[in-house]
Amino acid sequence: MPKRTTLTFTSEDAPKTTEGQLFVYYCKYSGKHAFTLDGDLGKMPKRRTDGSRIVDTQNHHVKLYTSDGGVKLIKRKDGKIERQHRLNVGKLPVAYKSSEDGQYLYVLDNAVSTYVNPGGIGDKMLVPPCIVRNAAGATQVRVDIEDRAHRPALVRISADSVRIHITINVAQEGSNEEILNLFSKILNVRLSQLQLARPAKPGSSRKRILIVDHLSPQEVFDKMQAALVVENTRRNRAND
Repeated sequence: MPKRTTLTFTSEDAPKTTEGQLFVYYCKYSGKHAFTLDGDLGKMPKRRTDGSRIVDTQNHHVKLYTSDGGVKLIKRKDGKIERQHRLNVGKLPVAYKSSEDGQYLYVLDNAVSTYVNPGGIGDKMLVPPCIVRNAAGATQVRVDIEDRAHRPALVRISADSVRIHITINVAQEGSNEEILNLFSKILNVRLSQLQLARPAKPGSSRKRILIVDHLSPQEVFDKMQAALVVENTRRNRAND
């Protein structure tokens, strides 16, 4: 089992961010928390060789939630061999350093997604922006759907969406009923507390907006996180 690392890099010279804003980054593929940073990664310098964003850990506060991904040797176009100490979320690399205690953190291109945390760096998982309170006071969730799966399940929570599996074609009659039944069990609420809507954007047949009455965004997120832990445990046992 890979060694998990939770590291904090600090500097008294770190730049002040607007109202102490922090950016929370998730693995774009698994949806798991990768790191928290006191700056916008999109504004960091970009490495020409592979498009990675460069974070100077002497000038920025970074808290990593990654595991040791081992060392990978990369042969560049000029024939030189580059040594990368990979940082993984699960089995997927999201960043690397040139040495274990290197000053620069290189975040792989298109590996993470983000949202802003206005508070301090803490251990509590923050509610992602795909789960929000709408103008009517209900909780709204952006949902991505993979259909014709073996069984209905919640499989991922990321900054962008909550991903689920359903067993029938999403275009068929009855798909919405299966989706609502799944969320009713996950959230432990009555079906009358749930509504489904389709986004207005074209080409969004596999996306839904879930509306939840009488639960806050934090309560919805906590229940979904708990369901995801159960689902991941079930999958791990099935793979053993």
